[in-house]
Amino acid sequence: MARLLLRAFDPGFRLFTGKHFNDLTDAINNILGGSTGFIQQTVATGLTAAGTNQATALALTKGINVISTAAASTGVSLPAAATVGIGGSVMIFNDGASAIKVYSAVGILDTIDGTAGATGVTLTNALRCRYTVTAALTWKSSQLGVVSA
Repeated sequence: MARLLLRAFDPGFRLFTGKHFNDLTDAINNILGGSTGFIQQTVATGLTAAGTNQATALALTKGINVISTAAASTGVSLPAAATVGIGGSVMIFNDGASAIKVYSAVGILDTIDGTAGATGVTLTNALRCRYTVTAALTWKSSQLGVVSA
């Protein structure tokens, strides 16, 4: 499991003040949605799908990714499942004009819905999909549907 907070101190006895404790709890609350109660994710917008295979596809680096431009036969690659962690997910919104291919990270043996990551799966334009890591080297997709009317 990925560490949410970095270690700030070396092991050993340290005086921990109320301010330090408040700073720590504030940091944890911000990660978990702060006062809104919603878990917040990193977002990338205005992305352009690229390449024609796993090696040349646009590498995604955020939790939520909005593809604005998608030419025919272009694609994106998910981060490594091990980087995201079991239970973690990446969302892709394909707002481009064409379907795109979604690949696993280059050089990784991850599968997407049982398909080799180098082969990729198709995400049709105007659709959204959540890719969730369900086990080591394993992504499962769940299509989210179309824009609300």
